[in-house]
Amino acid sequence: MNGLKSDEQINDNLLPSLPSSTISTLSPVSGLMNEQKVALDDDKQSDEHKQIEDERYDYLPQDYALTERDLCAHVIIETSLKNDLLVKIDDISVKQHQMVCLLDDSKWLNDDVISAYICCIKDQVHVQNKNDGKVYFENPFISRLLKRDGGIGIHGDGTFMTDIVRNYLKYDMIELPINIDNKHWYLAIVNAKKSEIQVFDSLCWEFNRNDLTTMLQGLQYHLDILRRQQDSISHKWTDLDVTKWMITEQLREPIQEDSSSCGLFMLKFMEYSTEDTLCHPITQEIITPFRYKLASILLCWKTNTAAMTTMLEQSDIEEDPNDVVMLESPEDQNKAKSLNSLSFKNKYQSLISVISNMSLHALVGRLCSYIKSIKCMETLE
Repeated sequence: MNGLKSDEQINDNLLPSLPSSTISTLSPVSGLMNEQKVALDDDKQSDEHKQIEDERYDYLPQDYALTERDLCAHVIIETSLKNDLLVKIDDISVKQHQMVCLLDDSKWLNDDVISAYICCIKDQVHVQNKNDGKVYFENPFISRLLKRDGGIGIHGDGTFMTDIVRNYLKYDMIELPINIDNKHWYLAIVNAKKSEIQVFDSLCWEFNRNDLTTMLQGLQYHLDILRRQQDSISHKWTDLDVTKWMITEQLREPIQEDSSSCGLFMLKFMEYSTEDTLCHPITQEIITPFRYKLASILLCWKTNTAAMTTMLEQSDIEEDPNDVVMLESPEDQNKAKSLNSLSFKNKYQSLISVISNMSLHALVGRLCSYIKSIKCMETLE
């Protein structure tokens, strides 16, 4: 592709050879559920006063070994209803059926999971004061809108997107997640200091950058609008002609071994990218356990305000006209409202307090017993 150049900026040490290994397609919890029933440990007593704050993630862990907290989070995901809202971070909402891709390494990551983790990256960068106006982390929804504008032009009121692009001019680097026809994720970084577009693609699909070209054209449309308003804006970009910037492929060879973890690689590119290189090595060996850890990170993230839904929505239940409806007293109605208003925090605290003191075998045994007790075929599926 015209404009591509070699990636001398990347340190060869950041791209180690990949180990060959057999990878399970089920989450650790699902695997444990398939084991033989083990003896229950009924002597364990739960700590009712355990604080949920101790079970929240307020940082992005780099050790992906699963803890009891992580296994508990997996249980919550696997036993929730498909439309239960499990994650709400900022304005990003993720339901159970969107989270299950993190428990099966044959599944691709969707926009919602990716957007939620990007919020976590932003949170950590803000707390650690590492950004200082240097990097802006965009979400897939806005990347798609830029691509749309590049394909069909700006129609109607484009002020919303122009204002977003105006904000880009405050930063040195804009990290844009890109999806190729719902088949492959990669990262494009608009590096304003170098007037360069840097591409991090775990599969090195450099032969197909049409979507990137279209997205840059959409970005250019809005920059042209801002250029005409030059007197009314101030910025640090020395060149606003992004469609003329050099596109550089940052990886020399593929580092992804499977066909489903490109979204996970892209998130790590966003987390580890610096002005010239990656600050940590990224391999398939760490990406696979990261998938399972990510499920817990999102569910237990410090700013997750989602309320757990444990009952079917009333609108989903077919009513029988012959059913007799018992009217409740005001006191009973108040009690019901109080119970229904239980927050995710309280429900999660209750589950954690029970599970935290159980041995792994006891936990598996109880899970097996619980599964055997389920009579509803829809729930079992």
